[in-house]
Amino acid sequence: MTRRALMLSAAATGLSSTARPARAAFPDRTLRILVGFAAGGTVDTIARILANALAPILGQQVIVENKPGGSGSIAANAAIYAEPDGHTLLFGIFSLAVAPALTKLSYDTARDLTAVSQVASVPLLMFAGGKTSFNSVAEVVAAARAAPNTITYASGGVGSSAHMAAELFSRRAGIQLVHVPFRGSAAAIQSLISGDVQLLWDTPTSATRGFVDDKQLKSLAVMTRTRLPAFRETPAIGEAGLGDDLEVQAWQGVLVRAGTPPEIVAMLHKAIVQAMALPDTRTRIEAMSVEPMATEPAAFETFFQSEVARWTDLARRAGLNAQ
Repeated sequence: MTRRALMLSAAATGLSSTARPARAAFPDRTLRILVGFAAGGTVDTIARILANALAPILGQQVIVENKPGGSGSIAANAAIYAEPDGHTLLFGIFSLAVAPALTKLSYDTARDLTAVSQVASVPLLMFAGGKTSFNSVAEVVAAARAAPNTITYASGGVGSSAHMAAELFSRRAGIQLVHVPFRGSAAAIQSLISGDVQLLWDTPTSATRGFVDDKQLKSLAVMTRTRLPAFRETPAIGEAGLGDDLEVQAWQGVLVRAGTPPEIVAMLHKAIVQAMALPDTRTRIEAMSVEPMATEPAAFETFFQSEVARWTDLARRAGLNAQ
């Protein structure tokens, strides 16, 4: 090769490299965590704990944006139509898996979102009102079989984890219960305490622990495979003899728009692992009777897809149609 040819080749190589600029360092600006519910609740609080822990790890500000409505679909829609560059995160929860059956969506939940990490697992307890005669799951089942459509249960809304847990339970037990939805868990709990309804599925909190201790509520079962340390006297649902696949958790996790580069998903996951391992993060979340965690993206993806399939199928079989 002549000297002139070598020079031309080198020049061409240089032009080629400058024509393909390197990807900007991630993250290069503020990150947003989109929450599909109003500020102040458990979901919003955990998202803010995570955001505060992530900021120094990522070296950028991390803010929480509340976009309530549509069973979380408004926030999900905003995440899906954001740039797939990892700067917009969706704080997904249980209702995200039920939304396809309840809401006419402009996106495909399973196809258009990519899981990064589950960050919390929240078990559900089956409560009876302190004024009821129920002291066990077996007594509820027997009464419901003897008089179908007479026993009522409250929930924080149609499609909530409480609603779907009750539907799953009643179908497995072969009974028919009457659903009484409220606007939020607090109103549902008060209706149970006052005796307006007889049953409720809800997450364990210091408040519900206090209501049980004061005998205003009775904890009949926890929808997990093992008993909870804070409710050691409460049987796991499997102990009721209805099967071992009645587990229900009001999970929470981080997702991004599908198409986000794998290396960015990996960086976000690494940061979440570090954030969730911080003693202050774990202490604050555990104080809410929530189990903090950080799962691998592939594991959370598998779990998320299974939750979408499980709960949308149950919602449709229960006659909950998209609005």
